[in-house]
Amino acid sequence: MTVFVAQDYPKWQEVTLNHLKANYNSSSEPPFPDNQQILQHLKVMPEVKPMLKKVMPFVAFVKSQVAEKGPSVLESHLSFNESDVFEKNKDYILRSLDLDSLEICEASTYHDQKLVADVCPGKPMCKFETRELDPVDKEHAQVTLVNIQPCTPFFKQSIKIYDTDTIEDIIARLKRTDRKLKTKQVEVYRYVDPVKGPRQLLAFDQPMMWNKRKLEKCEKLEYCPSSGLKSGKNLIGDTLCYVVS
Repeated sequence: MTVFVAQDYPKWQEVTLNHLKANYNSSSEPPFPDNQQILQHLKVMPEVKPMLKKVMPFVAFVKSQVAEKGPSVLESHLSFNESDVFEKNKDYILRSLDLDSLEICEASTYHDQKLVADVCPGKPMCKFETRELDPVDKEHAQVTLVNIQPCTPFFKQSIKIYDTDTIEDIIARLKRTDRKLKTKQVEVYRYVDPVKGPRQLLAFDQPMMWNKRKLEKCEKLEYCPSSGLKSGKNLIGDTLCYVVS
């Protein structure tokens, strides 16, 4: 799931809010000028002219929100950071909605501005996507992932790894297999020697990381029927390790 948030209103909405705020009078009834007066003032503003069809519905919406929630609605910026709120509650959202991932995106930087045109401060938008973690048209290898940390509730898992998978895909598939991992940070390691690695005695000074190299999330794996999985020129073998934090 991707959550789109906005720090600022579109310019035409910001101008409209500022005009309504400047002409708001809580002691009069109604607290705002007549709609005709508002329109006469706004329609000559260059930021508002292209959006005239949307202006009065927006004015009506703002008025209803002020009546319901008070004049704080007229502020063009929120008193809190929306992105921070989602980040702090990320684990809860992932668990509650049973999601594989959650991204928070600033609407102004998104490539499809039509999709996020209605996103404004206090009004985020969610986009749900289905990621195909098990493609049917790609060759794959069955790989065992072993948690090498002592005294943890995370155990050995066997998953399929497909040609051109990234490490991020593997982590997502692992988290889908073991839901206890959903809200955890996971790092994946390969054995330097994929044949001897799982069978060698551990080094006394580095029992966990010895003979292992971390695989970065952006790395892509290739599958060859004759030689198996590879990361670049490095053979992977049939066993990987993972660490949970």
